[in-house]
Amino acid sequence: MLPGSYEFGTDGPEIMEILSGDLKVLLPGEQEWREIQGKATFNVPANSSFKLEIRKVTDYCCSYPSEL
Repeated sequence: MLPGSYEFGTDGPEIMEILSGDLKVLLPGEQEWREIQGKATFNVPANSSFKLEIRKVTDYCCSYPSEL
């Protein structure tokens, strides 16, 4: 993912694995942005949205399990 600000919506639950990068994420129901540098994993519930602020090119992998 290239640097920039993004907002994504989910239909089903999502697991987002950050493999490398420098970013902030604002997850549903949270007031504070999470800082991520390097590797991290976070879950996003179904039928929600989350925001990302990418500061450096970020590698990621999204998984879409049937249930979290």
